[in-house]
Amino acid sequence: MMIFANYTYYRDTYGGALDKQTFKNLAAKSSAYIDRITFGRASEHADDDRVKRCCCELCDTLSAISESGGLVKQSESAGSWSVTYANSENTSELSYARAACRVWLPADWLYRGVGKE
Repeated sequence: MMIFANYTYYRDTYGGALDKQTFKNLAAKSSAYIDRITFGRASEHADDDRVKRCCCELCDTLSAISESGGLVKQSESAGSWSVTYANSENTSELSYARAACRVWLPADWLYRGVGKE
């Protein structure tokens, strides 16, 4: 399996704050997730900055889920501040997908249908 971002990229380019060992563990999980949601298409573009940034974003998301005891912020209000958390089992997939989308993975990499020739 290919790891899409290395620690130097994470720390120096992306500006991440995780320690090296934590990043290494989470980068493997993040890269596997990227491979799964792109049906292996991301591997063809491993040097693309969007894939690397996606991997870093997913690492930070996984770290945040872990730090919150498995809870993920589901909603937040500003007036009379209120926060709602949900069990990450139900929302972690959504969190991963949102993180990947924020880093601009092209839609054709995520396409699940049959392609035209």
